Amino acid sequence: MKYLIISDAASMHVYNFIKNMLLGRGYEIYVLRHSIRKIPEQYEKFYKENNITVFSPGTEDEGRSKIDTAKRFLRKIHFMRRLGKIDICHIHYLHRSSCLLCRLFKRNIDKLILSYWGTDILKPTDKEIKAQEKCFQYADKITVTVAHSKKVFVERYGTKYNDKLCFGRITSGSIPAIKAYAETVTKQQCRESMKIPERKICIVCGYSADPSQHQDICLEEIAMLPMEYKAKIHILIPVQYDRISLAYIENVKKQAANCGCTYDVLEEYVPFERNATMCLATDIFLQLRDSDAFSNAMKEQVYSGSFMIQGSWLIYEELDQCGAPVVKIDHLNELHETLSEILKSYSASDEIRLFEPLYNIFSMDKVRGEWDELLASL
Repeated sequence: MKYLIISDAASMHVYNFIKNMLLGRGYEIYVLRHSIRKIPEQYEKFYKENNITVFSPGTEDEGRSKIDTAKRFLRKIHFMRRLGKIDICHIHYLHRSSCLLCRLFKRNIDKLILSYWGTDILKPTDKEIKAQEKCFQYADKITVTVAHSKKVFVERYGTKYNDKLCFGRITSGSIPAIKAYAETVTKQQCRESMKIPERKICIVCGYSADPSQHQDICLEEIAMLPMEYKAKIHILIPVQYDRISLAYIENVKKQAANCGCTYDVLEEYVPFERNATMCLATDIFLQLRDSDAFSNAMKEQVYSGSFMIQGSWLIYEELDQCGAPVVKIDHLNELHETLSEILKSYSASDEIRLFEPLYNIFSMDKVRGEWDELLASL
């Protein structure tokens, strides 16, 4: 049975979905990429070892003009023709070109799943909205990851697709790794592994190099803290993923060097276990990006017991309902004042305190069960 995923094989979401949700079901798995960025070595090895066919329509060295984009789309069409009959076609992230490709080959597709990730439902362009809705009539299932995304979908498209609309949550390999690690390591060991200076409060600033994370502005805000508070903190700045702007990354590094705190800029891809170590070492997590639909990185931080400073424009109904340790700010320029208030009395904990209500919603078993039910219904 052919299972085609149209998405990005370089994405941790696709890697995790295949590894945790699809393997063991007897599918012949194919991935048709909508991106030309380099696939991490760990992912490439996994795909080869599990006989997963990945088709890349181009390379990072190719141009990004309209002509280059058109050439890559024609290569995708050629791949789809060679692939022939598809039992299940699954679009992960409703990219406009992916939706068009699906419509062109609708006669070759037996069952169609459309899975929203986040920005594709929260902040689509008008063209993307039209392209997405043109696919709904052919879809057997339309999935969203969290309650807020479901609400946004119904507000935009009405209730006429409710029989197809359901949760298809995105799980993370780090959640079970965090749970397992917490039973075998101490917070101090995690701190030492991440080279956090003794007794300093660890603040993690964002989770990728996407400029919408505003790590540069956050670091400017941190630079405004009194010296006594800056001496108390150590900052970790993850820029391993979504490296779409080298100018932004360089500016982040510049602001980090000028903020007056000890810091590390994290640029190397890491295995899930290493990411779990970072999460368990974190005291405060800054989540102030433009939009977010319950990202895995945020889940991992909150589950690890991190105290989160969150932009009030980011809506996490599940977190609000289970009383997660969060303080919200309305504007980025409030960060330095909010941090000052927190740091007046804050001290780094020596204990790992996992936030179990989150695990009960997004655990591997829970999410696998949801996909079991969805796939069985097809």
